[in-house]
Amino acid sequence: MEILTILRANIRRKRGSFISIILLMIIISMAFTAFFSIKESCKTSIADALEYEDAPNITAYFLEKNINEKLMTDLEKHPLVERVEKIMVAGCSLEANGEKDGNTCYILPYDSSKIRRLTDDCSNYSGVTDKPKKGEIFVTQGYLTRENVNLGDTIKFYNDYYADKPVAELTIGGIVVEPINGASTMGWKQVFVSDEDFELLMSNEEQEQSILKIYKSDNCELNDRQFRRQLNIDTSVIDKAEGSIVREESLHYTVLFPEIIISILLVFLVFLAIIIMIMIKHSISTSVEIDYIDLGVLKSMGFSKSKIRLVFVLQYLMAQVIGAVIGFILAIPVANIFSDVFQPIIAIPNNNNIAVLHCLLIILGVLLISSFFIFLSTRKIGKISPIRAISGGKKEIYFDSRIKAPISKKLLSASLALRQFTSNKRRYISTVAIASILVFFMLTVTALGDTVNSKSAKEAMGIVYTELDLNLTDPEYYNQHKKEIDGLIERYTHIEKKYMIENEYMSLNGENIFCSIYQTPEVMNIVEGRAPLYANEIVITDFISEELGVRIGDTATVSKGDYKAKFLITGFIQTTNDVGRAFAMNTDGIERMGFDDLEIRWAGYSLSSSENAKQISKELNRQYGDYLECSADGDNMDSTIEIALTAMKVMIYSLSIIFALVVVTMVCKKTFLQEKADIGIYKAVGFKVNKLRLQFAVRFLIIALISSAIGAVLSITFSSKVMSLLLRSIGISTLKIAFTANTFAIPILLICICFFVFSYIVSRKIKKVDIKELIA
Repeated sequence: MEILTILRANIRRKRGSFISIILLMIIISMAFTAFFSIKESCKTSIADALEYEDAPNITAYFLEKNINEKLMTDLEKHPLVERVEKIMVAGCSLEANGEKDGNTCYILPYDSSKIRRLTDDCSNYSGVTDKPKKGEIFVTQGYLTRENVNLGDTIKFYNDYYADKPVAELTIGGIVVEPINGASTMGWKQVFVSDEDFELLMSNEEQEQSILKIYKSDNCELNDRQFRRQLNIDTSVIDKAEGSIVREESLHYTVLFPEIIISILLVFLVFLAIIIMIMIKHSISTSVEIDYIDLGVLKSMGFSKSKIRLVFVLQYLMAQVIGAVIGFILAIPVANIFSDVFQPIIAIPNNNNIAVLHCLLIILGVLLISSFFIFLSTRKIGKISPIRAISGGKKEIYFDSRIKAPISKKLLSASLALRQFTSNKRRYISTVAIASILVFFMLTVTALGDTVNSKSAKEAMGIVYTELDLNLTDPEYYNQHKKEIDGLIERYTHIEKKYMIENEYMSLNGENIFCSIYQTPEVMNIVEGRAPLYANEIVITDFISEELGVRIGDTATVSKGDYKAKFLITGFIQTTNDVGRAFAMNTDGIERMGFDDLEIRWAGYSLSSSENAKQISKELNRQYGDYLECSADGDNMDSTIEIALTAMKVMIYSLSIIFALVVVTMVCKKTFLQEKADIGIYKAVGFKVNKLRLQFAVRFLIIALISSAIGAVLSITFSSKVMSLLLRSIGISTLKIAFTANTFAIPILLICICFFVFSYIVSRKIKKVDIKELIA
């Protein structure tokens, strides 16, 4: 009973600290529960959609001429295959908002038993089963997001990307869920038209293509990728396809960017949980110092140190439990709001389920770790001496610091603030540690944002960055006149790099992988080894190295259709193509395999200055418009990545400011209690209230500056490693973050202003300190 009495009194006397811990725990619990639930909910939503559509284990896309009776027989009789479904489709290139999409789009007749409609605002499934009318097309929300189009907009259909005239124009009449290729992060798309329009599009033999849906048998113990590889080795089905995707990849690519955002935020929240532990330790330490007399009296009255420690454990644990419960409840609306942010990317309505069991177990784990941490932090209670309590708890020393900063008459407030900091530096170690963590994360996301807006950094990440893009309607003409074209560009600016690339899906040791074929292999982004300069050489990413167990110096078999050859691996390339599941070769290599009709129909120029890019583009189109189409838009980072970076930055900055406010408030209140007598002395000798408040705020500004320096060093040392680890899922295994003066300026300035302003506001209590305090 006496423990509860003391606990109630303790909470009442220190309600400020109690409420602060509750607030911090509300933020942690709410954010963690919401983000973790969204992460799990995205996965279950796409999994449910795949299940509803009865999505195959392998979806393979074919030119109709590459499918024969033998291939179909081999597939249907394969012991690992349950069944194979063949669907005739029309392959087209679409144009929206005056811009053609370089990715193939597959047009299918609409089947309402498998493909579900969304409401016009995409908030939920509509339940409507009406088919598209003649002249209408149904697309996914991901297509709307990527092409920036809406219901009612018109889409033009072309036989291929380089065709001059459209074969049809249809209006977007509905939005559907198609979980295989529907996300905005997916290149190829499946869209749906009326039976009449489908027949019209299929009347052109050039557009006749097929989709094979391959289902594995119940006794197949291989995962989807292994199943595809084994099937390809046995039947060459994937070699003959234009490309393929398995269910695992659909799930991975669909939730890719939401997972990146949420993973980074969850790491940040882990560090915020550590900050709460640091704040609890600081609060306990200062409480023992401030209440030394009262605690000594309790011990003299027979209270054991175990009981006193239990009071502290219960006090802080109660605050955390209350915060966790409130945060868990608030996570429900927060999860709904943030899931709406991700839906345009994943293109599937989120079921918004809260991962109750997982989140409760994790929060319970945090509380158990916190209880242990609090118990350790209260060890100093055992050293409290009732005899020393009689003297007011004063330490048996005659100095409080070896470092005494000098006091300047001209800069009296600032020098006194520095003196108070150096004289009691142990009191502020916790605050410095907390601010350093906040600065580290703020600098990291700022630096990451600056990096992806830097041309050199993009190139280092494996992104082909060009200021001029040439789509070659007549590749032969370009090859004959490229010196002339290069000369025209050089009249305006220097050409740093010239890319000529064609992309194909090919098999590497039986695995279907994205391949880039370079006419200029010397511009490849090689991170280890060297570029493939000879006809028998290729380079791979380190992800493919890990997946297939091959290294530099090994040989690998590359195949496509009826062509096959062995190649030597000469290096590792970094690329974001197919999130790092890629390899590359030169044009001599593809000819060595037997391809004699490959045409590279794209050329890109990286310029030393982009100032005249639009003028150069106009001039090229004017002189060579019959043979090429030039654009000067540059290679900008995918909008979904920009959304991800903005979301991370806003969230981390907002939480950092909130934590800075709560932390500064807690520390200031404790410091105020510890220095009440000193403040009374300053008032007695003539210091004005405003000067004392300014001196108080300057001290926390010094803490912010020191923390900023530590956070900056941590960021320079570890930010690249942390981000490389978290961005591996999009193919970036080595990220070199570009730090500039602006990278450091905004986060450091923000944290310094927060610490200064918040401490100045809290210090208003100085007005209430009376000189009579000295009598006590």
